[in-house]
This record gives sequence, structure tokens and C-alpha cells, in this order.
Amino acid sequence: MYNNKIMLITGCNRGIGKEIVNYFANLGVNIIMTYHNKKEDTIKLENEIKDKYHINIESYYLDLSSEESVNNLYNEISKKYKKIDYLINNASLSLDNDIFNKTHDEFMKVLEVNVVGTFLMMKYFDKIVDGYIFNMSSTDGIDTGSIYSIDYNASKAGINMITKTFSMASTNKIIGICPNWVDTISTKEMDSNYLQSELERIGQTKLISAKTIPKVIDDCIRNDTVTGTIIRIEGDNCVRRIS
Repeated sequence: MYNNKIMLITGCNRGIGKEIVNYFANLGVNIIMTYHNKKEDTIKLENEIKDKYHINIESYYLDLSSEESVNNLYNEISKKYKKIDYLINNASLSLDNDIFNKTHDEFMKVLEVNVVGTFLMMKYFDKIVDGYIFNMSSTDGIDTGSIYSIDYNASKAGINMITKTFSMASTNKIIGICPNWVDTISTKEMDSNYLQSELERIGQTKLISAKTIPKVIDDCIRNDTVTGTIIRIEGDNCVRRIS
């Protein structure tokens, strides 16, 4: 069902984005990746995917905090492709620190990238997507947020509402994906004591495998999931639709 389909994924050089790229490339999906930094890592991944899966794959620069950058990407993609089948809004930013030391600029930067950036991608690309748009959110936007990530928590709650609201306006199916802590490089780079305390605080016994995320996306597509659905992922075998 996926041969010759086209998927645009933001933020792909590691973590969840990289797993999504590998998973769907293996199913024959042609991939468009974006990056904001780590261009060399992205190009390396692009070459690895080409050699391994023999699909069409390419990379583009994107700054989600800039409407001009999003518009430029849209113009490039829309000129090259009549339509794309799937958009995965995966890229995001976190700038965790103490709630009382959080600055205006830090708070706004996180909102610009995570909330406004997601909105802009949907605003522009909805015109050429013919299928599904998935917004990567988090249970932090529901009920697991930490006092060190108030801006990130707010941004993910905002993404959930963007998903709900946009689903009423778009002919595409708009789905939100909300995992707990996922086993990624950035998670492993955290202070281990802090991470363990956070897992205990929210009652999570084990990190979710990053490979679980694309499997959930695949399941949504194959099972024709209703637009506006928010999917909560609490573990590799604990996935439920909360709305």
C-alpha cells in the first residue's frame, strides 16, 4: 500500500524522526526530510537510506520559527511534486530549566518552533497533502509535564489543540501522537538521576522504544483512524486513543 507514496518528515537526523524515516523507507515510501542543524548527519542518513532501501529520498533546510523558511520549503516541494501523501510534524525544541528562571525569550522560542512552526507547516502543506498529517506531541501536553519544562508542556498542549482544530477545517486526516519518555539519544544524554526521578514521578517503568512510534503511525494509516484523534503512548504495548 505504500509503494511510491511520499512522506515529508521534519527533524530527521536522529531519534524518533530517524526511526520514522527507516521504518517507512523499508515499506517503499519515498522520503523528504528536513533539518535545521546537523546537515552532515542528515546527508549521511540520506545516503544510508538510498543504499539500503533504494527509494527516492532528499533533504531540505527548514527553520520552523521562520514563516519565510516554511514558505520557501513549500514552494520548492510544491513545484517538484503535485502532491505528497503524508506529513509528519516531528521536529521540536525544548529548553528545560527552573520555572522561575525561565526567560521570555526562551519561552517564546519554544512556542515559535513547536506551536507556530507546526501550524505553519499545516497551513502551507495542507494544500498538497492528500492523506494524513501527524503531529508529534507528548503526554507532557496532557498530564505528565515537569516544572522544568513549562514552555514545552504548553507547546505540546497547543499542538494537541491545533490537531483538534485543524481536523475540523482540513480534508486530510489530522492525528496527534503523544508518547511518554522515549528511548532516544537526547533522553540518554540527560542526567540519569533526573531521568529516573521523572520516570518514577509519572509511573513509567521503562523507556518507550523509538521504533514504537512509526509502528503506531503505520497502524493509524492502515486502520483509517478518525481525524482529530489523539493517540497516547504509555509503553511499547500500551497505546490508547484518548479522544
